[in-house]
Amino acid sequence: MTRVFLPPGIVLVLGILPTVVAAQTDDVEKSKYIEERFRTALKESPKMAWVLPDGTVAALDNASKIVVYSWASTVAEGYRRAFLSPERTLQFRKKHHVACDVSPDEKPQRFSLYNSTLRVANRNPQVFYTLKPLPGLKAGFRRSSLDGHANQEVWKRMKPTAPEQPRSAFVVRRDGVPYYYSFGGLYDGPKQFLSRLGIFLHSSDGQVIAAQIDEINENNLCDGCTMPTFVEGLERVFRLENMFTAPQFPYPVLMMDRSTVEGRSISLSTFLPDGKYSDYLLYEYVIGCFWTNP
Repeated sequence: MTRVFLPPGIVLVLGILPTVVAAQTDDVEKSKYIEERFRTALKESPKMAWVLPDGTVAALDNASKIVVYSWASTVAEGYRRAFLSPERTLQFRKKHHVACDVSPDEKPQRFSLYNSTLRVANRNPQVFYTLKPLPGLKAGFRRSSLDGHANQEVWKRMKPTAPEQPRSAFVVRRDGVPYYYSFGGLYDGPKQFLSRLGIFLHSSDGQVIAAQIDEINENNLCDGCTMPTFVEGLERVFRLENMFTAPQFPYPVLMMDRSTVEGRSISLSTFLPDGKYSDYLLYEYVIGCFWTNP
């Protein structure tokens, strides 16, 4: 599966709400911090799998068991029930519209199907998986409003041009975790388009430890994407799937849906100990993949 970095994007594609995320800087693009942390602990990188409505997890692997990182409040396990032939793998891809980057003209990689307790309502979403569990990993988050000292810290760094400039923000945290994240957006012009976007890491007292702030304009959106507006809210800008904590990472790791008009993608994001923002993103090009079933 190709690993790439995407520009921001926000269009409704294939029934999935894509996300806008901070435009990647050179430092973010070069960072392999998250992948290196996994490889140090597990000797492997997180890979992409897909979940069907009945809980079946499809993965291009042949292990007896996998560990699935998803939207669930616990890390799920998948137990192999079938290893498909190349012909059945192609049939499965066509029926369920997954593994879109695997060309039908190439010798197909073979799917294994795993039973899991995961359940989904939308169309075969992507998840991460590894063959071994990351020791000490915990999942889950709750949303809350941005207020108090954290509110002052965020807007001091976002630098609104006027007190009445439209803005929105929210917080994601988990009880017992000493760090949390906030997300903020500023909007400009008569149509109140998003103009500045920020992700902030806070200590428990609200102090900002690190931040990734980016200017948003039509030049750094994906091709064919439309500018997000104030009325659409940040929940459409940031599609947050989960928040993980583990001893291997000093700060929580966010899992987000980063899909755009041409592809579906999921990412893991966090800050390094020196305050730099780091992404690990897996992507599949989907144009022509989501055809109608016969």
